[in-house]
Amino acid sequence: MPGRVIVLCGPPGSGKGVVAGRAAARGMTVLSLGDVVRAEIADRGLPETPENVGQTALSMREEQGEAIVVDRLMPSLSEAMESSDVLVDGMRQTEELERLREHIEDVTIVALTASAQARAGWLAERGRGEDGGDEEFAVREEREWNWGLEHLMTQAHAIILNEGSVEELGERTDMILETLGF
Repeated sequence: MPGRVIVLCGPPGSGKGVVAGRAAARGMTVLSLGDVVRAEIADRGLPETPENVGQTALSMREEQGEAIVVDRLMPSLSEAMESSDVLVDGMRQTEELERLREHIEDVTIVALTASAQARAGWLAERGRGEDGGDEEFAVREEREWNWGLEHLMTQAHAIILNEGSVEELGERTDMILETLGF
């Protein structure tokens, strides 16, 4: 039986990495759309800065179409589905979801949400090159919401509210994944 697919969406810093970790602990393969963009940054020989991540994500879409990140992920996704369920981490656009559904009919969407204040604080602690400070957070926030993240989140089969500790998020994640049959 081929694996099933969960798409995880949510704004920057909402806890997607924690959810992805819990999915992996349950035996799911985790594939990150952000890793596709980071690979492109590396191919271009650019340092991973907030500006380079944002500009690369935009230019990829402008030059090769809105669904380019999913297109590049598809070979890995198809291979992973042969042996496990898959969580696709970090979808941002409805165009990406539509492209995915051209290849995979049954896709479950899980949205993750948390307050902007909490997310900005968590990103400041995370220390990834793409995160930056308050100004970069605001730019990234605007860019990702403008891509249609809100519309994508309204299609979710389940929403995880992240308003507590990492442990609480893990417990909520396990409950949602179990409820959805993963």
